[in-house]
Amino acid sequence: MDCGALLTSYLNRAEAVSSQAKYVAKRLSLSVGKAAWLASTTLLVLLVPLVIEMDREAQLLDMEKEQMSVLTSPKAS
Repeated sequence: MDCGALLTSYLNRAEAVSSQAKYVAKRLSLSVGKAAWLASTTLLVLLVPLVIEMDREAQLLDMEKEQMSVLTSPKAS
């Protein structure tokens, strides 16, 4: 086999490998994008309402504590 044919063979193989690598990278990026979308929407749907409810509960407890301190404080005559 002469050098020209060998070089052409290597270049063809390199081009095929490059094409496959581009395909795999594209598919991987699409899969990662879908996974990121799924994770972010799941967090929005599940976690945000939970945080809002916990904040409301904390505010309610603070209000009840304030009311109890007002009701149980000694009255000045």
